[in-house]
Amino acid sequence: MEYISIATIGKPFGIKGQAHAFSLTSFPDLRFKKGGRYFLSGKRGEEPLPVTLNYWSAKGDALILGFKEFTTPEDIRPYLGYSVDMDKEEAPLPEGYVRYGDLVGMKGIDDEGKEIGTMLDVIENATTPSLRFKGVNGKVFYVPFIDIFVGAIDYEKKTIQIHVIEGML
Repeated sequence: MEYISIATIGKPFGIKGQAHAFSLTSFPDLRFKKGGRYFLSGKRGEEPLPVTLNYWSAKGDALILGFKEFTTPEDIRPYLGYSVDMDKEEAPLPEGYVRYGDLVGMKGIDDEGKEIGTMLDVIENATTPSLRFKGVNGKVFYVPFIDIFVGAIDYEKKTIQIHVIEGML
């Protein structure tokens, strides 16, 4: 099973074992379902803890989460900083959206199909996210993640078409 992280557990909230959490998803209404099965992951090498969501509310990126397994603040406190994960197969994306993590490792190709580099990660500190590539020449280059630069994404072939302009590489 492949997991995706959809929230991070914060400090306890109230007296019923609920916790503040920070949303890591753009689609909380699609990801959080009362009665849904989730997994708390934290320490390396530790098996994820299966939990059942019995309450959730959202206000922006702030969440309040409650799990059937926790009934007091002391129960949830050891999981501060843990991620709330779900099975990736149960988290489809709406039409036209991509999961950045799925792009990592894909080959960048130009409009003629020639390989130009490997996608390393996404930089989100600007108004437009940028794809960071390691070029076939070993140099790092960035591509704004907008239609005029990024073409077809082929998940089967693991390629991202890049419309290269002078000076990009």
